[in-house]
Amino acid sequence: MARASLFLLLCLTLPCWAEWNQDGHIKAIGFSSLESGTSRLTGEARINVNTNGDDWSWQFSGVAADCNDDTCQQARVDRANLFWKRETLQITLGRHAISWGNGLIFNPVDIFNPFQPLAIDTEYKPGSDMLHVQYGLPHGDDIQALWVDHGKGHSSAIKYHRLDDTIELDFLLADHMGDTTFAFGLSRPLGDWLWRAEWMQQRSPNGLIANHVVTNLQRFFELAGQASGVTLELFHNGWGIDATSNAGQLSELTTRMARGEIFTPSKDYLALSIHRQMHPLWQLGLTHISAADNDSHTSQIFSNVNLSEAVQLRLALALPWRNSRLIKIPTERYLLAQLAWYF
Repeated sequence: MARASLFLLLCLTLPCWAEWNQDGHIKAIGFSSLESGTSRLTGEARINVNTNGDDWSWQFSGVAADCNDDTCQQARVDRANLFWKRETLQITLGRHAISWGNGLIFNPVDIFNPFQPLAIDTEYKPGSDMLHVQYGLPHGDDIQALWVDHGKGHSSAIKYHRLDDTIELDFLLADHMGDTTFAFGLSRPLGDWLWRAEWMQQRSPNGLIANHVVTNLQRFFELAGQASGVTLELFHNGWGIDATSNAGQLSELTTRMARGEIFTPSKDYLALSIHRQMHPLWQLGLTHISAADNDSHTSQIFSNVNLSEAVQLRLALALPWRNSRLIKIPTERYLLAQLAWYF
């Protein structure tokens, strides 16, 4: 928070090249467990401020949350950065969010504050303090490099993205919190489907090696005149444990789950997600996740309704079953409602 405050002070001393722009939202979130009977009501308020110049822009986003929970962060700065662009070179300095990887439900390559597989609200990803540089090459290729400060550790990475006709390729080399990481990804059309695949290898400071694989097929189509879509995804968790795992492997898994990089403890998962635009203002969908090696399952029904131009209602019903504790997302049946007003 101190670094963000100093950075904000620096930004406020800079000249304003253009008019300030601001927006944000206020959200009310209700949670009710269908098993334990517990419930809670929380709130969140966000303000986004930015201004733009010829080559420079400045961005700030602050969030205040009333969580009624000792473990909840009451206020945070999500964005506080300077952005500079000249032709094909872009540089961002400060608190910023970045997402990498081809996974749609499981995304092991997205190691910087990833969303859990059944997350409903994915509008704003928590930011990290970083220096991010992107340089565009001919034909749509680009090179990205970054350095991220996590407080108790850091990350550095370089990523090359190649666009070759209908095939996209990604190569990643990173040092993340002591893990040496290499990843390769590709995506291409297969008929009416879009196929994505990714392999990532991590070597921990203790010398243990994990190989992650994620691959998915996605298709969009019309059903009875309404836009619809289906996603099928397979995920192999290299840090997952089974009956043959030792204490060292369990420790590596526990560390990464505590850091919020992995959300599932088993090795292999199959996920199916379908959605349909029931009305131009209403989307309904279902996501189902199964652990292939221990007969664990969980389902989630979700609904997004635009009540007006500025008001949106999200509903989610979680239905874990069988040995769902081995999936951990979630571990109990619950109903979640979120009402958001944007301004």
